[in-house]
Amino acid sequence: MMTESITGVSRTPSFRSALKVGGERSGENNEIDANQQSFLEAQRKAAEDFKRKQDEQQKQREKQQELDMLGKQLEASKKEADAMGDEFETFSKCMKIASRIAKGDIVPPKDIKYLMEHEPDLYKQAILLRVPNDKPKKHKSVLDDEDEKSESAQNGGETGGSTEVAETAEPVEAADEAEGTAEE
Repeated sequence: MMTESITGVSRTPSFRSALKVGGERSGENNEIDANQQSFLEAQRKAAEDFKRKQDEQQKQREKQQELDMLGKQLEASKKEADAMGDEFETFSKCMKIASRIAKGDIVPPKDIKYLMEHEPDLYKQAILLRVPNDKPKKHKSVLDDEDEKSESAQNGGETGGSTEVAETAEPVEAADEAEGTAEE
């Protein structure tokens, strides 16, 4: 069953064209054709299932990437919130210390040092706005153990730094007393 093409090159006919030769089909040929159709249908369904599974897997990968990205953003947000919380806590303590200084109350030297290290401008304002107080209240430290540990770690474990603050605080009180007598 060789046929020649227009170019003179011989080709073998395809399986389908071989079945259709003569224009009539036998019962055996119809059975083969039905088998081919069911096989082709099964292949088409398998290809569709494979494509659908690939699409589902791609969607799952995209969702997983999205979840991973959201997880990283959540971690970054938590770290940022913790940092902001720590900053707020530090600032809150500094405001309390500055308020006590401005009222003319007696503040522990380690609190004054903490204020000077974390908010030097606030310390300066508190000293400038300090009001002479005839009966100053003696306050306990607003710092907790964590703050004291971090302070000692920053100072390299030195404990002699608080005497420096006490010496600094005394001249300020003496200056306030001198202002109080000068105003009278």
